[in-house]
Amino acid sequence: MFKKLFVAGAVALCALGGLSATSPAKADVRIFLGVPFHPYQVGPGWRYYDGYGWYDYGRYGHFRANRMSCSQARRRVDRNGYNNVEARDCSGRTYSFRATNRKGKRVNVYVDAYTGDIWR
Repeated sequence: MFKKLFVAGAVALCALGGLSATSPAKADVRIFLGVPFHPYQVGPGWRYYDGYGWYDYGRYGHFRANRMSCSQARRRVDRNGYNNVEARDCSGRTYSFRATNRKGKRVNVYVDAYTGDIWR
């Protein structure tokens, strides 16, 4: 008895247009996986990840477990003011490069393959 009443009610609602059996679902769902990057530094403590943008280091930390490639490290050295960058050793945790600094002097430059930190 209850089943017939329920089906009759559903058919009546569909006939009146209250519920359309063929109406498409309209849901605007956005799911972001991973670290959100921004084109500007949102606040203090944000770090720039070359080629991606700014991210909240305090919240996400070192999100990248893989080390950067030799060409990525070379580009990072080049973008930090060095010219004529030549790779010397791109194995292990520390990559070494030979480059010309802003004063025109040839120097050895080292890059941490996991963090991207640069030092001489």
